[in-house]
Amino acid sequence: MRVNHEARAAAAESRRAQTRARLIEAAISVIVEKGPEASSIEDFVAAAGVSRGTFYNYFPTFEDLLHALNTQISEDLDETLEPARSGITDPAVLLATVFHRIFASFAANPVRAWLAMRIDAHGAPRQAVFEARFDGLYRAGAASGRFRPCDTAAARNLAFGGARMTQREIALGEAGPDHVVDLTSLLLIAYGLAPEEATSISRAAYEAARA
Repeated sequence: MRVNHEARAAAAESRRAQTRARLIEAAISVIVEKGPEASSIEDFVAAAGVSRGTFYNYFPTFEDLLHALNTQISEDLDETLEPARSGITDPAVLLATVFHRIFASFAANPVRAWLAMRIDAHGAPRQAVFEARFDGLYRAGAASGRFRPCDTAAARNLAFGGARMTQREIALGEAGPDHVVDLTSLLLIAYGLAPEEATSISRAAYEAARA
């Protein structure tokens, strides 16, 4: 009787993926309820219905789990932004589009906004994919004359800091349309656009994100 090693390996990998996903989903529900500081590994394994040993097989430390959660949230967001990045050549319009898509995603799922905020407050590693995308976009905007030349890290910190506070307001239900439109407009103005154009671009991106 021949053993299909490839099929057995595939089945084992599928079981591992399912267990990892179950642990992540359980951790999400626990952290949303208690916050990262009050959550424990015992909470996660109880919610997932697995043993502590199983948990450690996937996440050797609590920080490893937070990093996995943060990475999943970032990858999910990045995937939703892919259609918005295609076909837009103006860096200012693209930046506004990306920000409003992110805000709309959090508004549609405040739990995810709250989770991301609490993980970030716990000091989870920053996601390099978003930093790299912003840096490339800003440099392209500066090279084309749309953005004023400046230290890219300073421009990024301004944008990410504003976005993080807006994310908090969205999670708390306190950020309305004017908030997100004005924040994005102010960022574009800081980067060198005229106020009227910045407001027009932000408003159009907001309407497109809602549609």
